[in-house]
Amino acid sequence: MTAWDDLSAGALQMMEDFDELTLAEIAAGAASSAAAIGRVRALHRPVEHRGRTICVECSAWGNGSTDNPPTVHPCDTIQALDNQEAS
Repeated sequence: MTAWDDLSAGALQMMEDFDELTLAEIAAGAASSAAAIGRVRALHRPVEHRGRTICVECSAWGNGSTDNPPTVHPCDTIQALDNQEAS
């Protein structure tokens, strides 16, 4: 016998509804997090520049040049997302 055996049918139904709601919220949060990570990866995408692969965002790359010193890809942001040690 468990502590849950003494619950009324209504209480058991409330627990089931709560579990379904919680799982739906977890799934929605996971989808939202995955979408955010995808947007960050799109910003920090690689591009070839003067024979090197650099990060578009960190290097402020545009129209074939950079506004910042070229940052090698994968940059620290991508390494953090990939759970790698930054170089």
